[in-house]
Amino acid sequence: MSPCMAELRRAMAPSTSISELRRVPADAPAAAMGHARRGTALLKAGAARDAERELRAAVEIDPGCAAAWVNLGGILLSRWEFAAAVDANRRAAAADPALALAHFNQAIGHLHLGEADQAVESLGRAVELEPENGAAYFHLAIALHALRRTQEARLCAAFAAELHYRPPPASAEALRLAEARGNASAVEQWEGSPSSNAEGDRNVTTQGR
Repeated sequence: MSPCMAELRRAMAPSTSISELRRVPADAPAAAMGHARRGTALLKAGAARDAERELRAAVEIDPGCAAAWVNLGGILLSRWEFAAAVDANRRAAAADPALALAHFNQAIGHLHLGEADQAVESLGRAVELEPENGAAYFHLAIALHALRRTQEARLCAAFAAELHYRPPPASAEALRLAEARGNASAVEQWEGSPSSNAEGDRNVTTQGR
């Protein structure tokens, strides 16, 4: 875990308020972390626009701040800006290779772009880091079906079910279409934004499954 991520998780204890975070001096040595902390708090509070401004300020100061990149990637993913979301999550993963969320969200972006090979690679890393991530196994099944790797796909879907992952109807339909058509574009059938499709489609660092 990167120092940036560790500090963010400590800072985002339930007792930390947005008003307290705003009092972090802009010229403090940890200015980047201050922006990342405020951005994460604002994102949790539903203020995505303000959060994005803080997160972009963080990565401008410290391009290696994984926490800021992964949350920025989540915002972009929720706006269907898939290529930008992939890039942001790739940067998060480069800064903190053990950050499973970055690999997962990068894969979701790849799926929506019809890039099944890249999605399989990212999801493979996500399940390696989080072996009980049912959402990752479920989406890996979609990507594998798109590559016509049917047996592996069905095994991943079975793992997801064993882990009690329950996809929403739109995601379940995406898997059905991917199995029937062997086509990565089946994910385009998902309803709503990627961030609202499934509990496992986590795109905020501070949220767990």
